[in-house]
Amino acid sequence: MWICDGMSAIGKKVLVVHPYFNDVGGAESVLFKILEALIERKHDCSLLGELPSSNIFGNLPVSDVKQIRYSKIAFKSERFQTHKRLLRHLKLKDNLRKGVGEMDLEISTQDPMYFIGSGKKRVAYIHFSENFIRMQKSYHKYRWFWKLYYWPYTFFLKHQIKKVDLLICNSLYTQRAIMNSWGREAELVYPPVDIDDFKPVNKEPFVISVGRFTPAKNYELVIEVARRLPTVRFVIVARKRSGDPYFDKIVALKPDNVDLIVDASRADVSALLGKAKIYLHSMIGEHFGISVVEAMAAGCIPVVHNSGGPKEVMGKGYVFLYNDLEECVKAIEAALQSDDVTLSDYVERAKMFSADNFKRNFVETLKRAGFL
Repeated sequence: MWICDGMSAIGKKVLVVHPYFNDVGGAESVLFKILEALIERKHDCSLLGELPSSNIFGNLPVSDVKQIRYSKIAFKSERFQTHKRLLRHLKLKDNLRKGVGEMDLEISTQDPMYFIGSGKKRVAYIHFSENFIRMQKSYHKYRWFWKLYYWPYTFFLKHQIKKVDLLICNSLYTQRAIMNSWGREAELVYPPVDIDDFKPVNKEPFVISVGRFTPAKNYELVIEVARRLPTVRFVIVARKRSGDPYFDKIVALKPDNVDLIVDASRADVSALLGKAKIYLHSMIGEHFGISVVEAMAAGCIPVVHNSGGPKEVMGKGYVFLYNDLEECVKAIEAALQSDDVTLSDYVERAKMFSADNFKRNFVETLKRAGFL
């Protein structure tokens, strides 16, 4: 074992659990930066999962990560994906635990469901996935159906959560949701955002939204706002899966003043955010909002729903919030006409969510708990 940074702490054997890579999004950023932080401090890191082959890791020394294959199956049907993954995990976890051996620490960066029980201590970084969001929506028309549908998952998840020694979360909003849902305290460590990739340039009077084509992102709101502001250009930049019906729905609904840009490179996203004056975040109940921070770093004026993490992210400065469609239209109009907004304030605010701050805060949180 190693001495860590010249201190008395001994390097730990750590298993990071992140078996599924669908998109390289916020959860993957958390994973990469946690691995970076641990390797920088000479801890022995293994990953339950396989890193993508593309060069997306920043400073992560991939060769220092022992990758343990998680045998996944590509299910032919989209139905009951959560249940199929749960059953698959229950079949795999005992053999995985025997193969991995005993670890000092097991950290989940995706879903606490995937713990295999190899760590003397368990830590879960909670993002709140769309499954959590759906389960929380008590106003859902078919809420009792969805409660029954997700019951096997929620039952197993609560069983796993009871065994977690430390919960870490991405916002105060998520912190409150964890207390309400599980009756557990969670430490707040804001997720990492690569803010250096985004810079303001010569601003143009258009509105941009960035994300994935999924119903949770609520791009119908962007469409309706654009209909009420026909002289304003709107741009939706988002990733999509092949044959995605939600993308087809947005294509069919959009008016002429809405441009859709699909699967843009990170450089192109950065360039568009740098030019746009307004960033419209259409999701309701977003638990953090990495794209909001990226937009702030690019000098955009964020217009966000009066719920969840994004309004927390923006702080108490120039805040443009809305509760419904009409308020959103008025907020966009006010933001477009505002000449007294200092864009550098948004840029400065975004710095608190830097990757370096995340790594430092995450490690300090583990040290306070006595795990490192």
